[in-house]
Amino acid sequence: MTEVELVGNALCLDFANTVNARPAATRDWLATPEETLTWAHAVGLPIENPAELTRTLPEARELREAVFRVFEALTQGRQPPQKDLDAVLTTHAEGIAQARLQERGDVYELQWESPRTFRVLLWEVATSAVELLTHGPLDRLGACPSCIWLFLDTSKNRRRRWCSMATCGSRDKSRRYYATRSS
Repeated sequence: MTEVELVGNALCLDFANTVNARPAATRDWLATPEETLTWAHAVGLPIENPAELTRTLPEARELREAVFRVFEALTQGRQPPQKDLDAVLTTHAEGIAQARLQERGDVYELQWESPRTFRVLLWEVATSAVELLTHGPLDRLGACPSCIWLFLDTSKNRRRRWCSMATCGSRDKSRRYYATRSS
């Protein structure tokens, strides 16, 4: 596997991006427990107790697809499928039922008991999705036209077009350059 790329600017979007080049993916960070542990470590949420991982991976893939469909629909100006919104909210509610509020500076944040399991990571993904849906900025959501990865555009001029300039952006610019040169 290659290095984990985090371009979403939100945990839920990076989670949706754990599969590349939709619909014909060649890489899936949720394919095996080992790859999933690598991804979790890369996003700064290492799994301390991976025992449940194999059992939880099918549920994680379902959540990933629901998160993807919700935010991909929003990038297209469409209403997200209600079943996918419900799936995100169900996982979020499950996590809220197990969480406690912990003071962190001048705010409180959700915390779950240790050791960190993969289920806790799924709750954090769902919490990230609910926070983005309820607080936005939804008008800054984007989808790469090449690989369909999702991202939150944090650029000043709001003109981000690709998941990453180093990958899809560079390929697209090269393709356009050579198309104009060969005409």
